[in-house]
Amino acid sequence: MGYVFPAEKGKQCQECKSFERKDAETGKCFGKEVKAEGGCDFFTAKAK
Repeated sequence: MGYVFPAEKGKQCQECKSFERKDAETGKCFGKEVKAEGGCDFFTAKAK
C-alpha cells in the first residue's frame, strides 16, 4: 500500500475519497485503520 505518516498536505488520507473517518485522528481505508494525516499510493481526491 505504500503507507506513509505524515503525508504531504493535499494528499492525506482525510482528503481521499476512500477514507472513512472514525474519529478526529483515525479512520478506515480499504479495511485498514489509518491516521487521518497519513497517505498512500492509492490516493484519489474527494470530489468537490
